[in-house]
Amino acid sequence: MYNFINNMTGKNKTYASRKRTFNVHTNLNRGSQPEKPFESKTVSLFSQPYLDTYNKCYKNIVVVNLIPQGPLADIVRFTNFPPLSEFKTQGACSPMKQCGYALMSLGGCNTGCGKFGEDLMVVDEIPDLISYLVSNGYSVDTSITKMFNQSEIRFDTNVGNKLICFITYIG
Repeated sequence: MYNFINNMTGKNKTYASRKRTFNVHTNLNRGSQPEKPFESKTVSLFSQPYLDTYNKCYKNIVVVNLIPQGPLADIVRFTNFPPLSEFKTQGACSPMKQCGYALMSLGGCNTGCGKFGEDLMVVDEIPDLISYLVSNGYSVDTSITKMFNQSEIRFDTNVGNKLICFITYIG
């Protein structure tokens, strides 16, 4: 149903999982996606800076660390993350995340419809996302979220990710 990777060359494999079809690219130019997406019961949501190269602007999008179980998986898209700056370069001790799982906007798409990243969920949609999650069988795991927010551990600090919350699919 969703093409996770567009405009790349190589072989595609298709997997069916819970009424969804995953098109998984096996020869990626910038990073790789697992052969068969793993669906996790508990996932973390992050805010991540994203360079919209078409509109030439930065936006904070919502990303997840893994493909979630349940209906949220239907709005997850494997996405390439363009470098945020030509001055910030990757090194052995500071790898740059070149791709990952972004959430698509619940409000639909604007012009381009996925072609230019305009359909990605931005942090302004988090209240709508929480409502969607609660009404679709997810719970916000406040104890894990609080534990990480109070600790000194930070995730993907070279990208600027900020933890939003952990969620668990309870069905």
